[in-house]
Amino acid sequence: MFTPSGSPRHAGAPGPGRDAAVGQPAPARLAWPDAARGLAIGLVVLYHATNWTWQTGYEVGVLREINETLRSLRMPLFFTVAGMFAGKWVAAPWSRLARGKLLFFAWVFVLWEPISLVVRLLTGYYQVADADWGTLGHDLAWSLLVPRSELWFLWTLAVFFVIARVLRRVPVVAQLLLAAAVGAWALAGWEPESIAWRGTAQFALFFLAGLHLRPLLERFAARITWYWAAAAVAVWLAIQVVVRQTGVADVPGFYLLANVAGVPAGVAVSVLLSRVPGALGLRWLGARTLPVFVTHTSVVLALLSVLWRNAIWIPAPQSQWLPVALWAAAVGVGLLLGELAPRLGARWLFAPPRRLAGR
Repeated sequence: MFTPSGSPRHAGAPGPGRDAAVGQPAPARLAWPDAARGLAIGLVVLYHATNWTWQTGYEVGVLREINETLRSLRMPLFFTVAGMFAGKWVAAPWSRLARGKLLFFAWVFVLWEPISLVVRLLTGYYQVADADWGTLGHDLAWSLLVPRSELWFLWTLAVFFVIARVLRRVPVVAQLLLAAAVGAWALAGWEPESIAWRGTAQFALFFLAGLHLRPLLERFAARITWYWAAAAVAVWLAIQVVVRQTGVADVPGFYLLANVAGVPAGVAVSVLLSRVPGALGLRWLGARTLPVFVTHTSVVLALLSVLWRNAIWIPAPQSQWLPVALWAAAVGVGLLLGELAPRLGARWLFAPPRRLAGR
């Protein structure tokens, strides 16, 4: 799912490129997964920007309502696309998986989790009463088991790769049924100590579905028209609205259904966006998600802290646009850092040194 600048292509339908080694057409990079990545990370950044703005005291009710509706789409789409490109790692020996994906996730998490928590503490957004440096030290000491920040995604993805590797010889149907049962229960309101534990239980189904049902997803994407996309979105929205309005979201299974419906809706929207020339920026973002992901919360909190400490107040309804401005700033800073890091010899900010990965 996470793609730093210059990441290798993921194979898709045949395209115009040539493989120099064999003189055969090289597989072209599928456009819609990049659009899906860009859409997912964009929605995640907007969600966090909105929540932190609201916690600062600004009125952002409209965006909070929109984000709540999109909750059953952005995370299922995020993890489904991640699973689609996990196959080679799940099939690889444990040693290669450990030196590859697991080391990658561990490196980035261990580097950026302290940065994220320090920024929270310095800006007053730690979310723990009377938090101090001792609180931060305690949380960091346990962070590999109990992640505290938005970087829980990295932890959860690493766990998903391990789970998929362990279950490799278990029938796919059994894997999906077990993950669905766990997800139905977790999505019904389970609130553990760490959001990473909750996310692992809630979204394992979608990672495994992306891993095992990739051909089905690609066939679905290849057949998408505006009509079918509208139908997929309408079905997802209808289920989402019914589940919320009837108050059954906390009944195991119902909110899972809304999340499952969010996958074809998200794929359909991503396919259409990938075909729009004006949406090339979204695909470009989707190919550079990691720097944005690990930096966006720190950027948002720093900017909100500047506003708050300088008594800069934005009244409603203008305040509804503040998260959008923070979103643009956070995405821009993340992309800039992602482009500058390799040029300044700081590739290690977003990936482990090649010698550690055995490359």
